[in-house]
Amino acid sequence: MAKKTLVEKAAETVGFGLAMAEDVAGTVKTAIGGAVTTVTEVLKKAPAKKAAKKAAKKAVAKKASAKKTVTKKAAKKSVKKAAKKAGRPRR
Repeated sequence: MAKKTLVEKAAETVGFGLAMAEDVAGTVKTAIGGAVTTVTEVLKKAPAKKAAKKAAKKAVAKKASAKKTVTKKAAKKSVKKAAKKAGRPRR
């Protein structure tokens, strides 16, 4: 077997280095791709949950405000009736 020249040894070393770098790059690409997919899925789900919570809070707030307005209207009516009765002269 003939001895390898310095250039051949260097070329072989560079080739191995490139192959290793390619493997590492593939692994990193796969890891980043998986992380991006996971984060994307989480972000898609999170706003839906937040929107549902906001909708629930709005519904509760609307119910509470509706009850308050009904109570206020009833109170105003009773005050008006009492005032009318008190203001009428008796016959």
